[in-house]
Amino acid sequence: MSMYLDALYKVIPVILLSSLGYWLGRQSFFSPVTLGELKKLVIYVTLPAALFLAFVRVSIEPRLLVIPVIIFMACFFVFIASRRWSPVAWAERRYFPYLMTGFEAGMLGYAIFGAVYGQENLYKFGLIDLGQVTFVFFILVPSLQQELSGKQRLADTIRSFVKTPVILAILGGILFNKSGLYTLASGQAWYGSLGSTLQLLGGMTTPLVALIIGSELRLKPGSLSRPARTVFLRMLVWVPTGLLFSLVMVGIILGLDRTYQTAVLTIAILPPPFVIPLFMKDASEKETAYVVNTLSLSTIITLVAFIFLSITLPPM
Repeated sequence: MSMYLDALYKVIPVILLSSLGYWLGRQSFFSPVTLGELKKLVIYVTLPAALFLAFVRVSIEPRLLVIPVIIFMACFFVFIASRRWSPVAWAERRYFPYLMTGFEAGMLGYAIFGAVYGQENLYKFGLIDLGQVTFVFFILVPSLQQELSGKQRLADTIRSFVKTPVILAILGGILFNKSGLYTLASGQAWYGSLGSTLQLLGGMTTPLVALIIGSELRLKPGSLSRPARTVFLRMLVWVPTGLLFSLVMVGIILGLDRTYQTAVLTIAILPPPFVIPLFMKDASEKETAYVVNTLSLSTIITLVAFIFLSITLPPM
């Protein structure tokens, strides 16, 4: 019983900070400019610091690369199939497929997973995330750009992917480990100081993200029925898929520990990528309300679902 209570106690601070962020948002405490700068701090500094530390300390087995490959394929399949599902949700046909796949790991997933399962286990979540973030960069975003503006340049897509701080941090940590530099440096006093600095920076990720998410959590006036149906269909697809993949592929075939399985399930309950509204320059008011309400509603569902997930599968 104590381990379940420990898991609950670890997730409660995230909920409290998100609630504080929501209250501050209602008071207009943060300006849009400040929120944008805080997001940049997370994406460019604190999250990469946490990921580099997580990946530099472990040796990733090549056989595990099958995980991101399968997740990429699953995202692609759902993306194609969901183009035929929009009538079921009575959703905005143009944006529905983009809300059915892809996951907001950067601004939510890493924060809640690290808060409960520890910064040292972020590499497990990062390995799962690698497949979906590749899909978002190479399929989802280019498709959205092409559909809305008719422009799509592969060179720009590759450049954006390679320059992404999260990808650079993951690859940097793996290369630093595989090259033997980590073994050479780990016993040095200077590396101890550097590691402590990175750990302090990485530890800022969860509180910052919780405040940001709470501050931006608002539902636009308008019908919630279509967003609710979209979120329901999304969960109906990804939760059973995540359960099957975590039990069979991750647990039985690869024989990985429960934290890997929990990382898969955490990904499965995350909301769609928060970048989608950035490409909606010519969207109608109705379309904007649909997308924003879907993202907000999905975020609330994620936070509630993660409480049950962390209690059901507490840290080992």
